[in-house]
Amino acid sequence: MTGSVSDRAAALEQRLRRGPFHTWLDLRVVAADEATVRIRATWRPEWENGTEGRATHGGIIATLLDLTADWAIANVAGDPAPTLDFSVQYLRAAGPGDLEAVGRVIKSGRSITFAEAELYDTAGRQIAVGRGSYASFVAGSA
Repeated sequence: MTGSVSDRAAALEQRLRRGPFHTWLDLRVVAADEATVRIRATWRPEWENGTEGRATHGGIIATLLDLTADWAIANVAGDPAPTLDFSVQYLRAAGPGDLEAVGRVIKSGRSITFAEAELYDTAGRQIAVGRGSYASFVAGSA
C-alpha cells in the first residue's frame, strides 16, 4: 500500500468499514504507516458488561485487539488474514469512552503471520494487549 499516511489510512478505513460488524463498532482508522495502524472505536452502551462500574465487556476488548492486529496485516500485506490463535492480557477495566488500538506485524511468513495490538482509553491508559497468529497462506481472505 502506497501513498501518504492520510491516504493510506483513508483507503484502509474504506475497506475495513465494508464489514457490518466493523461499521456497528464505528471503527475509524486514525493513522496508518509502513509499520503500524491505529484504529479508534466509538463507545456504545451495548459494550457494558452489566457491572456497577459500567466496564466494557472483555469480548469487545478482545475483538478490538484481534481486528486491529489483523488490519495491521492488511496494511502491510494488502489483505487481512483469518485468525489462527489469539491471546489477550487484560491490564485494567475500560469504563465508558472511546478506545484506540495500535496494531503492528511482528513477523510475516508465507504460511503464518504474527501480529500484535495494544488498546488504550481516552486518557491514554493501556487497557489490554493481544498477540496472534494469522493464516497468511489463505489467498484473498478479505
